[in-house]
Amino acid sequence: MVQAQRLVRVAAVAVGVGIAAAAGHGVAWAETGPSNTSGTSGISSGTSGHPSGSAGTHRRVSRTDTMKSVVSQHNSIRISPPTVAPPAATLAAVPRARTTFARPTTSTPDASSTPSPPEPPTPIAEITALPGRIVNAVLQALDLTVASTGPTSPLNFTPIDEALFAVFRRVESALGLDETPVAQPVPPAEVYTGPTTTPTPTVEQFLNAAAAEYVLGGTPGGLRPFTVNGIPMTSTNILSGESAQVWVTPQQQIIIAYQGTTGGTNLLFNPLIALSQIVTDMQVAFTDTTPQAFTDSLAFEQQVEAEATAQGYSTSDIFVTGHSLGGWEAEYVAQQTGLGGLGFESPGINTVVPGNGINAGFINVETYGDTAAYLATDLPGLQPFMPAYIPAGGSKPHYGSIVMIGNPAAVNPLFNSSARWGTDPVADLVFAVDILGNFFEHHLPGMQAYNLGVSPDPGVVPWLGSTMGPIHDGWGDLTIGELALAASAAGVLITA
Repeated sequence: MVQAQRLVRVAAVAVGVGIAAAAGHGVAWAETGPSNTSGTSGISSGTSGHPSGSAGTHRRVSRTDTMKSVVSQHNSIRISPPTVAPPAATLAAVPRARTTFARPTTSTPDASSTPSPPEPPTPIAEITALPGRIVNAVLQALDLTVASTGPTSPLNFTPIDEALFAVFRRVESALGLDETPVAQPVPPAEVYTGPTTTPTPTVEQFLNAAAAEYVLGGTPGGLRPFTVNGIPMTSTNILSGESAQVWVTPQQQIIIAYQGTTGGTNLLFNPLIALSQIVTDMQVAFTDTTPQAFTDSLAFEQQVEAEATAQGYSTSDIFVTGHSLGGWEAEYVAQQTGLGGLGFESPGINTVVPGNGINAGFINVETYGDTAAYLATDLPGLQPFMPAYIPAGGSKPHYGSIVMIGNPAAVNPLFNSSARWGTDPVADLVFAVDILGNFFEHHLPGMQAYNLGVSPDPGVVPWLGSTMGPIHDGWGDLTIGELALAASAAGVLITA
């Protein structure tokens, strides 16, 4: 009887999370705007709420200045943790692990060691993409999508968004959910000792490629589609929920970007795939199996690798990325192939390998308080709803190291509401509402753009979400290795 009640509760929460995914992933970006910065560490303080200004006006710190500061901190061997009040009592922290940066064995291109620039799309491909671009132009005018080259909308929904989240946080405070937990495990931190000269795309290129998967007709700023005979290489399987596009950076590096749940405004042209993607979310989160979307993502990567090799690229030129479900799929592909990349707000996965990819060159970027990030066993926050927390492991660990961004105190409501899970129906309802609220508040890609100092290009629904925590100016210009070093110096690099 008890087991049956627990299954009913899990099913109820699963339905709620699925609804949130359908709504939330259809609204992906939050506007960053300018910010006031100080100091030379590349980190500026941020406050809750949306800064004013339009996308693309965020002040940038140069990559050179950022790396000089990071290297200086790194060499001093004095790593400062995030500034947050310590809990009343904490469990013993696991000793720091040391990690290096590795890349997969490089394949030999068929044609040349120098990749060929991607062919421009054919006229037919341009005509096929035209309807999506027209719709996207209308959505930009309505303040539903943004791009660096797009029009500025006269509409502004930010005040409504801020008012709603202010009420949500006040309710959390009234229920005592924002209080510091009495016992709060401390995940093991890493000291990065690997190279920073390995060429990879930048954090900004990865994030914009991941965000473009939510924008109908959107193109990541500065990137071009990877084409085969003039046709952009894409993949979509409505039945499994897998969807992806491929982009090429100015440095001739390939980024395979996997789509998150619903695909944002792509839902207008392909609504049925959202159902498959929600089912995939539920399968990974609440079972120990691997969904078909993951294996489809791997198969598509193998197709891209074959075509890229024929055009002169090597395996070391190929990277993966994605947000939420897309980050999940990128994790899985990186685990199975050894490719590097960044996953944003990606939960833990069910396939476990020795070491969990600590030196594989794949990094998960997670926001404190985002429900999806804590659907894992190597980040404490949703237990006992999720399986037991195991430092750097468990049955659903992340693959690759973890970089935490945002406000560390934002995880407190997850700890406190999760502790009430399973005690009575009212407590279960409080838990379900709170994790959904925190999902909307912290999960969307605009929150990562804000904390990473990236101007969204493109983005969806620039007013949804709640920005908080430090802004790491200059991190958007960093490569994977440089990001690992900067996060290590800031004390926010965690062992997977």
